[in-house]
Order: sequence, then C-alpha cells, then structure tokens
Amino acid sequence: MSEVKQTTYWKSLKELANNQEYQKFAEREFPENATELTDGVSRRGFLRVMGASVALAGLAACRRPVQKILPYSKQPEDVVPGIPLYYATSMPVQGNLVGLIAENHEGRPTKLEGNDLHPASKGGTSIFNQAAILGLYDPDRSRSPLYNGNRSTKDDFAAFAASHFANTSQRIAFISEANSSPTYNSIKQQALSKFSNASWITYEPFGEDNVVEGNQIAFGQRLRTHYNFENADVIVSLNDDFMASTHPNSVEYAKQVSSRRKVTDTNGEMNRVYAVEDSFTLTGSYADHRLKVKASEIEAFTYALAAALSSRINGLGAFSGYSNQFSDHKWITVLADELAANAGSSALTAGFQHTPEVHAAVAAINQALGNAGSTVNYLEAPHIDDQNNHQAFADVVADMKAGNIDTVVMVGVNPVHTAPADLDFENALSNVETVVNLSDYVDETAKRVTWHVNRAHFLEAWGDGFSYGGARSVIQPQIQPLHDGLSEIEFLNTIVSGTLASGYDLVQNTFRGYYNSGFDNRWTNILHDGIDTTDNFDAVNVRLSSGFNAAMNRAVSNVSSTSGMEVVIRPDATLYDGRYANLGWLQELPDPMTKVTWDNVALMSPATAKSLGIEEPGAGQDDFDVVEITVNGKSLKIAAWIQPGHVDDAITLTTGYGREGIGRVASSYVDYTAGGVDVYPLRGTTNMLFASANVSKTDETYEIACVQDHHSLEGRDMYRQATLSEYKDNPDFASFESVHTYPVPGLAEAKENGDTDGPISLFDEQTFPDYEPQWGMAIDLNSCFGCGVCVIACQSENNIPVIGKKEVKRGREMHWIRNDRYYVGDDADSPQAVHQPVPCMHCELAPCEQVCPVAATTHSEDGMNQMTYNRCIGTRYCANNCPYKVRRFNFFNYPKEYLTTGDDPDIIQMAMNPEVTVRFRGVMEKCTYCVQRVNRAKIEAKKETGSPKPADGTVKTACQQACPADAIYFGDLTDDNSVVAQMKRNERNFQMLEELNTRPRTSYMAKLTNPNPALA
Repeated sequence: MSEVKQTTYWKSLKELANNQEYQKFAEREFPENATELTDGVSRRGFLRVMGASVALAGLAACRRPVQKILPYSKQPEDVVPGIPLYYATSMPVQGNLVGLIAENHEGRPTKLEGNDLHPASKGGTSIFNQAAILGLYDPDRSRSPLYNGNRSTKDDFAAFAASHFANTSQRIAFISEANSSPTYNSIKQQALSKFSNASWITYEPFGEDNVVEGNQIAFGQRLRTHYNFENADVIVSLNDDFMASTHPNSVEYAKQVSSRRKVTDTNGEMNRVYAVEDSFTLTGSYADHRLKVKASEIEAFTYALAAALSSRINGLGAFSGYSNQFSDHKWITVLADELAANAGSSALTAGFQHTPEVHAAVAAINQALGNAGSTVNYLEAPHIDDQNNHQAFADVVADMKAGNIDTVVMVGVNPVHTAPADLDFENALSNVETVVNLSDYVDETAKRVTWHVNRAHFLEAWGDGFSYGGARSVIQPQIQPLHDGLSEIEFLNTIVSGTLASGYDLVQNTFRGYYNSGFDNRWTNILHDGIDTTDNFDAVNVRLSSGFNAAMNRAVSNVSSTSGMEVVIRPDATLYDGRYANLGWLQELPDPMTKVTWDNVALMSPATAKSLGIEEPGAGQDDFDVVEITVNGKSLKIAAWIQPGHVDDAITLTTGYGREGIGRVASSYVDYTAGGVDVYPLRGTTNMLFASANVSKTDETYEIACVQDHHSLEGRDMYRQATLSEYKDNPDFASFESVHTYPVPGLAEAKENGDTDGPISLFDEQTFPDYEPQWGMAIDLNSCFGCGVCVIACQSENNIPVIGKKEVKRGREMHWIRNDRYYVGDDADSPQAVHQPVPCMHCELAPCEQVCPVAATTHSEDGMNQMTYNRCIGTRYCANNCPYKVRRFNFFNYPKEYLTTGDDPDIIQMAMNPEVTVRFRGVMEKCTYCVQRVNRAKIEAKKETGSPKPADGTVKTACQQACPADAIYFGDLTDDNSVVAQMKRNERNFQMLEELNTRPRTSYMAKLTNPNPALA
C-alpha cells in the first residue's frame, strides 16, 4: 500500500504526544471505574441534588394560562391531545429579542425553535435559546416575594410600593439590565418624570457600552453597530467572538457568515475571515487566518492598521504617519491591502470590551472604506441611554456610599456578584435604607435587599422589544406564571403607579399607539408571525465628527500594553456572566474549545505553562495544577489549563462560576455539581478586560471533568479539508482514494458481483421497500463552527439527562451528539482548529446490530438504526462494537426516582417531551434521527397524499432545526431532488471510516478554507 496522505488531527496535547501512556488509555473502550458506581453516594442523593437538570424537575404548580383553560368534557377546538401546537414568542438576550417558536403540549411549553420569519434568528438558535426551557422549569427559581428575607406576596409588595413611592422627591437610583422594550422604556420615562430626584443606570457586565461610546467619538452620535456579513467578502475580527452565543446577535451573524461559505461546486466562491485574538475562540477557529496577539495589544494593532490604510484610502488622516511596534508586521500590510481592495465589501469588527477609542478607530475605518450602509449599519436604538453607563454606575455607587441615595430599585441585575470589585457594591448597598429588586433567583444581590420580587420567566409573561438589528416583536407567554411572578414591566408599573396591572394590557396599549386603524388584525398578525414589520431602527448616514482627529491623536499618544503577565476576563462560553449557572444542560455542555465541563479554568499557552512549571497531567488523569493569580492586591486560585493557540504571557479567565446559594446545580455539592472559581474579584473599573498580574504555581491540584479524550477514534481517518484552490484543482480531494492513495477495500470485488452500493460485505445486506422514505443526513463541515447548540437541542428534544461532574469524569456523558474539536497540524503553539458533530451514523450494515444478543437494535424499513429500549438488557456489546463511539449507556434510574417516588412526579412528567420514551437504567441510548418527528411527518403525509414520503424539508431533526449555520441536511434519499440527496452527490461528500463498509446514512461535506496566498 502507498503512504497515507493525511493531515495530523488531534484533540489534546496528550493525543499529539501519542506516548505509550496515552496509547494504553485510548485502547480502553471505557475509562477505569466507568462501569460501576463505586462511591458511597447513593443514586437517590445524587438525583436530589441535580433537581431540574436531571429531569426538568420540581415545580409547585404547573398550569395553562387562565385565558386558555377549558374543560375537556368539551374539548377545545384547536387542541388535540398528543398533537403539539406552536406559538411565536421572543427571548430577551441582553435586552435584544430573538424570535422563537414554542412547541406546546396541552398548555405546556416543551421545546423552543428559531422563528424563520424573525431576522434575529431566521430559524436558528443559540445554546441560551435552547436551554431557556430548562430555566422555566428550574425548581430553584425564586417562588415568592421576600420582605427582609421573609416570604410575602405580590399584593403586599403592591401595597408597599403605593405607600413608599408616594414620596416623589426621594432620591432614587434605578439600576437596570439592558432592555429594548418600548413598554418598559415608556414606564422608565414615567418614573423619571414622576421622581424628580431619580437617576437611571443601565448595567450589563459585558454590554455594548464601549461600542456606543466609540461611535460617539467617531460620529458624534450614540449609535449601535450592526453588521451585515452577507455582503462582506472580507471580515476582520479584532478579538471579537461574534459567532459565539455570548454575543447578543450571534445567531444572525452566524447565519450571515456561514451563508457565504456554502460551496456546492468548483465555481463557488467564499468570503475570507481573519481573526486577531489572544485566546482561541469559535470565530478564530472558523477563520481562514488567525493571529495571536495579547488583548492589551489589540489597540496598538488597530491603530497600526488604520495608519497603513491611511496611505491607501481617504478619510483616515488622523492616523497618517503614525507607527508602533505592529507597523512593520506582515499582517498589517496584508490586511491593509485586502481591506482596501475590498472597499465597500469588507467589515472590521472589535470585541465589546475593548476601549471606546478602539471602537472609534474601527468605525472610522469602516466608514472610510465605504462599508457603512453595505456591510455595517449604524443604528439609532431608542433605548440606548444618553450617558456613559460605566461612569454613571460608578457615580451612583459613590452616592450610595455617601448616603445620598434613599432607595435603590434593581431590575434583573446582580451587581453584588458582577459589579467591578473596586466599587465594593455590597458595602455601598448597606448604606441605602430601602432596596428593592426583581430577579429570577434569590441570588447574591437579592439576599441583601429590603424587598425581593420573584421575576416571571419570559415564557410566562407578556413583553415586547426589538431585535439587535431593530425589528420589533412581542413576547407571548406560553404558560401562566408557575410561581406568580411579575415581569419587568409589571414590576416597574407597580412602582410608578402603585397598582398591579396586567402585562398583556400594558403591552397591548403600547401597540395600540402604533396604529391608527385596524389594530385587532395587526395585533393578531403580530402574535401569529412573532414579528412586526412596520417599524425598525433607523440607519444613520454617518460622517466623522469634528472632534474625531483630536480624540484619536490623544488615543494614539497614550497607547500602552501590559508588561509581563496579563489576565483577561471574559464571559463564559456556556454560562455567560453567571445568569445561566443553575442550568445543568449548559453546565454539562463541554466548552467548545477546551471541552471542559462544570468548571472554569485558567487558560494559558504551552510556553507560558512551561515558564510557570505547569505540566499536562498523564492520560486518564484528572488532577490539574492550580495557579494563584494576583491583580491589584486581590488573589484567587484556579486550575491551570494548557490551551494550544493561546497567546504567550497571558491568562484567560471566564465568569459565571463559583456561585453559592442560588441553586442546587450552580452551588458546589460533593462532586456532582458545579465547581469553578468566581473571577469577578479580579475585575475592576480600570481593568474590565485585561490587567497586569502576578501568576505562580501552587502545590495544590484540582480535579477537572473534560471530555476531549473520551470516545477517541485513535487517529483514524475522520476529518477532511482542503483550501478552495485545492478543491478547484482536485474536486475529489475528499474521496477515500484521494486521501489514502488506494481505493476502498472490497469495492472492485463488489462491482464485479454487480453490487454498486458499496464494498463487498461479510453480512447479508438489508433491502428497503420502495414505498418507504429512506432517511439520511449530511453535515457540512464548511458551515459548522462548533457552537454546541445541536447538543443542547438534542438534549431538550429527547429527554436526555444530565449526569454531573463526577460521572462525566468517568466517561459517562449522555449526549447523543458528540461535538469533536480537533487541532490541525503538528504545531501546539499555533494550530488551526476544526469542529465535527458526530451523531449516530445509522449504518446500513450496523456493527451494533450484529452483536446484540436480544435484537434490541435493529433497522427500520425507512433505513434508521433503532433502539428498542424495553428489549435491551444492557450488555453494551453494541457500544463495544461501534467504531464511531456514539452509543451511550444509562447508568442511573432517573425516572424511578422522579416519575414515581420523587418530588412532584406528575409535574415532572408534564415537563418532559411526551413524544419521546423516558429511558430506565441499564439500557443503551443513541441518536434516533428524531424518529418522533419523522413519524409525525409520515402520518401527515399519508393522510394528505396517501404516501408515507413527506415532502422535502417537512422533517427537520432537532439538531438541524437549531443550527444557526444551517450545517445539517436531513431528508429522504429516495428523492433525487432533496437537498440531502444533492449534498451526498457532491464531490466533497465523504463517509467517516468508509473502509469499514458500515455504509453510514450520515456523511460529511469536507471543509474548505480560503487562505490568502500572501500569508501562506
């Protein structure tokens, strides 16, 4: 045989080293101790801790909205038991609405999908959208108002509000999270008018304030920057992970960027993406070129790029003649040439947390390139405050400390936990006589207030607002508030008016003001479609302000970066700023780059780790070295994690962990729930993003649960990629023969026997009837950027349990989709990264079926590999025989605990997807191609057409529907015109481990990159 032409792909530094220890570890099908429950903690104790995350558990009450309750002695006309209904709604994400569709079973929302009609989602979702359903059913949500920590009622709160806020001259500070709701902001104006000594501050730990301040410098107006990446041939990201769920507009941006990379033939073209960043991000892993630069150096890099462009285009005279340490960098020349050559069809973007001056420079570059109005719009967002909220927040905290504030009203914020440490917000709060807050949990802030009011979940309350790009929508509740909570608008209206009012009436009154006639029809259409198309944010025709040059002259003369080691603090990829910390789906979702679950870590480069004496643990070992980090005299200890591709002399920390007392999932309890470290104490007003730090190794170690070495394919051929030019020169680059330099074994022999389906087989091949559809899936690796939303969507759809940190360490994670992240090449310092979702392959010649002694896994007539749970006896032979490592064994008996003998058993059953079997202990689970959705569509097609073959696009699996990049295609392979059939005929299509002749129904489209030859 000829030499295999394969690139090196590796999941971890251990796999790259591939020493004897790792080989021994990888040869074990399951990690040691993964087969039995050997610790002394009972399953009952474990399940009691896990609460909502294991089985969506624990509600005191669950009922449909009053307006819709009807006795089933006279069945409602639009409700058929077992047939779900779908309603449009929206989810607020950092104040911006994302359009969703809620699946509702007899008055119970059970699943959320993207709304195809809504510009912020266009049918896609983020991990936070998918996990929101778990937040609704979280038993640890606050269940009632509290007065000085004692249980009260909302009527008591309304009486207090009418009395206390009758004094309109008192000094009141409103501290609110971002909110674009017209109704909310109308009440806000009423409050500021009524209370003559009131101030209003919007506080978001990772908000867009710096972007708005930057646009103020550049254009003299406080504008929102909104990109249209569909029009961009070249995208340059300066430390901006705009494709990750932590960005408020990630779904829209991901759809736009990936839409320009869907190459279906050799005539196709792609955009080109550059990323300049300190730590590996999803956007960086998706980029064609990636440069490591410390976060503190991004400002200098930006100004050097602006200076280089000033000699190529007009409008950047403020930077003419400027130079710094990056001016001679190769990337500066290449980017300046590329951007200038694509003026009007390029886009430059910077991370939210960089300084206003950086954003001003980025805005000026986009304007000078002619990108404004094409790839980027500057929008007038009515809800954006006309003040610097960072400064306003610091000022009001100072007033609180000085005793100059009588009452503080906090809406949705948790500043005791998230405020910059040097403000000492908790101490300031103790100097205020009356403190009122509205929040989802009795969190760090709620424990220190006079009145705490429990907030209604967005699926329980009426609301309104705008998408990030300015599309107006309505939040439509799906269920009456489970704990009688108040929405933001109801809470504020109670304070302003002294009476409780219906959120429905408040929102409807707002919309009545928009229309002169035909309100009822317009309102009905808005509720049906989930979007109001009659009003959007206005795009401004921007020009550089008269003060821009002077501001930039000051900025470029004051550029400084950290010396020595720097620490960077960012929102966590799965928990954001901590608001999602009690959602077990997100805790257990592996970080997209590190694959760590249930913890945060200190990310550092291999070189930095070596300088600190940090060593990678051995294969199969979970004990990681702990480092002590000190910033401005404040220290913390956290586990060190060696991250390939991380910049040297820098540590990246993420927020959201180290919480105590807000819920059973977020708070540490033995080894099952969240751990991690609260990193907010290192974050101050002068170092919101980065700071100089002292870092040293301690003698301590800490156990980390990480899945990156689980289910290893041991270096076998699983991923294929090429550059766009290589694809055009060799369209068949992804074929087995092109990769391995020899044909698939057994293929020639099969053709001699007249078999064109695949290589000759040792087993009898199954035939499938012509009248049945034959299901298949293709996953476009050119679109996938590893966000993990497919994993959460599958978990939500299929009642997949969370198992906890300790069981993850044992290799027992239950996710039906494994989202592999591979590094490419032999360089551990600057590798490329790629992502590959791996569900069940649904092999036509399935190895699992050959070894099952009780025929629990068999093939259906429509080509799916099925699991008969009540036949399975748990031998796990099928898992041992699966070359793709996609089968999961259920070690715990979750349903026995919760659905029969646990708390609220009836309620738990109501919270589950009723169309999916709840599995018991001792059975094997795996991806089913969402067979419940398939069968529902087949029944409908049979009724309407007489054939069980649904029209193409009728059936969408949960992962396919949720994917913001539209990377997954699913459909009937007997329909030659179906999208999935077309994709499987494409030259880029390949099967994983094709040489094994399992004939998988799931295949992949090989990845393409579009590198710049100047940076080759």
